[in-house]
Amino acid sequence: MKIRSVLMMPLAFLLLLNSCKDEETLKKSEHDPSKPIVLSSYFPLEGGARTKILLDGENFGTDPSKIKVYFNKAKASIISSSGNRIYAIVPRMPGADPKISVVVGKDSLVYENSFTYHTQAQVSTVTGNGQKNFKPGVLSEAEVYGKYLELDAEGNIFMSWRDGGNPATFGVARINEKENIVTPLIEAPSATRILYANGLTVDRATGMLTAAHESTKEVIFTFDPREAWYPRQRNVKYSTADLTSIVDADRYKNFVTFCPYDGHLYTRYRDGKIAKINPETMEAKIVHQGPYGSQYGQAINPKKPWLLYITLHSNANPIEFRQGISVLDLRDPNGTGGFKRMNAPGGSAFRDGPIEDALFNYPKDIKFDNDGNMFVADYGNHCVRMVSADNIVTTVAGRPGTSGYKDGGPAESLFNQPWGVAVNEQGDIYIADWSNARIRKLVIE
Repeated sequence: MKIRSVLMMPLAFLLLLNSCKDEETLKKSEHDPSKPIVLSSYFPLEGGARTKILLDGENFGTDPSKIKVYFNKAKASIISSSGNRIYAIVPRMPGADPKISVVVGKDSLVYENSFTYHTQAQVSTVTGNGQKNFKPGVLSEAEVYGKYLELDAEGNIFMSWRDGGNPATFGVARINEKENIVTPLIEAPSATRILYANGLTVDRATGMLTAAHESTKEVIFTFDPREAWYPRQRNVKYSTADLTSIVDADRYKNFVTFCPYDGHLYTRYRDGKIAKINPETMEAKIVHQGPYGSQYGQAINPKKPWLLYITLHSNANPIEFRQGISVLDLRDPNGTGGFKRMNAPGGSAFRDGPIEDALFNYPKDIKFDNDGNMFVADYGNHCVRMVSADNIVTTVAGRPGTSGYKDGGPAESLFNQPWGVAVNEQGDIYIADWSNARIRKLVIE
């Protein structure tokens, strides 16, 4: 017993010594706020989404939760840090010529050279066979002629349509890839239509789907997933003054959008009035008078959910709003900022670049991903465009000015007058490829 005790003493001493050394090493590698962080190099110099990258420097600290790495404004996932080397994952779609910045505490530095980001994209067909009709069924046999799309958090794609078929029908359908099915939620012949739906919106927290009846001032429809999306007509309640202020000849409200910032719905009439609706009580009021014109897109930016984006068509007045993407700050809709056009004036054209220089050709539906990137169905240019979170416009699928039907990579894919667009939680983009009578899927990495 004595011999065992004697042998155990040096072992315990060595363990204690090593423990002290480890503690000392850990203390040395902790971020020292009195000293600056230093950036030296990174590897690899290029790659795409989910590429593993090593960032070398000094004074990073070893706690990944206290370190932030950005590629432009896109946040990278951090796996670990040794103090002088960060192991991270390149984020999806960081924008043009991404600069890598490291933030630790109040210290922030940017690597001198830009990372070369390679976009990998693939277009595929979800459903539809080119027949301009609506026919439910499995994805391979269904026929769709959809105009607008929306998605919920469960992966359901909702589509509105109002064209094609013999006889033509109007309605809203649910498309689900996992269940391999297309089913109507509401459908009626065009002559006796119940709902004239265009843009759709979903409150992703509850799954509630809402559609505006275009040709009436007050009517909207809700579809609750707890009731298997059974359609319910609800009437918006305006004051007499607000209701009569909406010009009868311009009563068309093409869109309704749920705003997570204040929990209200927003719709816009062709006469330029924007209304705020309480989805529980249906009480509403006009909150802004903007430019006149037909509307073909509306969306809320989830990164800045108080910003409402709208695309106006070629009949907008004043003319500087024609074929443009405009924005309204809902925190102060009648403030000095007002209703502002983002892209360059002069429609029916194509130009990528900074948003203030970019041009579109009849831009239709718009939607955002969770990183604040906007996707635009550029109808007249037969392609899908992206406005990045830092307001740079790029073409992500389709060949500008060339119509057709082809799946594949971004350079080889072809569209024919894409109209609707929607983005799921993973950032996959769905497109209502209207003149091809198909629903397409664009996966970007």
